[in-house]
Amino acid sequence: MGASALIRSFEDYVEKANQAQTQEELFSIYLRTVGNHGLDRALFALMTDHKDIDQQAGVGVIHNFPSDWMSHYFEKGYDKIDPVIVYGATRVEAYTWEEIPFHLDLNRKQKDCLNYGSEAGLKHGVATYLRGPNNQVAGISLASSESKDGFDGKVDLITAYSNHFYIRYRHLHKIGNPAPVNFCLTAKEQEVLTWIAAGKTDYEVSIILSLSQHTVDFHVRNIFRKLQTNNRILAVVKAYSYGLINP
Repeated sequence: MGASALIRSFEDYVEKANQAQTQEELFSIYLRTVGNHGLDRALFALMTDHKDIDQQAGVGVIHNFPSDWMSHYFEKGYDKIDPVIVYGATRVEAYTWEEIPFHLDLNRKQKDCLNYGSEAGLKHGVATYLRGPNNQVAGISLASSESKDGFDGKVDLITAYSNHFYIRYRHLHKIGNPAPVNFCLTAKEQEVLTWIAAGKTDYEVSIILSLSQHTVDFHVRNIFRKLQTNNRILAVVKAYSYGLINP
């Protein structure tokens, strides 16, 4: 799948997700979308209380993981030591469950959590740590029920889909009138970010806009500061979500 196809895929998801009226409808759209990448199981968790939407921390706020596995998961207290959650605190973009043992020194219970999850039919796991305002944290774990031909490896897209899901979920549960968004991107910053959203590198943007790479880098750093992120994907997701750039 080329860059233009990836952008179209994300734009199509954003359009449909923005029309969702309930969390169930939003979750269904998200499931169909990640299903195109070989992932048909999803679990959304709030790792911290979200007082602004009146929801407490909890694993499995909405999910379609096997019920037997979820019962076993809580019975064994895996929600307290889950290595997928622990590892996520160090990550910005989506990551696979398979890479976790190579980066964390897992204890026996954590190894059991990963192994038993696989035995329960959760294969090719992928997760995204989600960071909201006021140090709020959430996350989405995805998996395939198929042992073969699972996740296609499109980590960037999973990162984008998951972050947009989180933003829309919060929007559906907002209480009263939220504080106004005041990102205030300049016209040139919006132009730079629009080309970044189209998959262009800093060098390519500099050629297109007749700017030096140093100037493009300056605009990108300002965009990150204003959107409170240090990641291009998250900057694009936020800009789309708040109407700062158009799909």
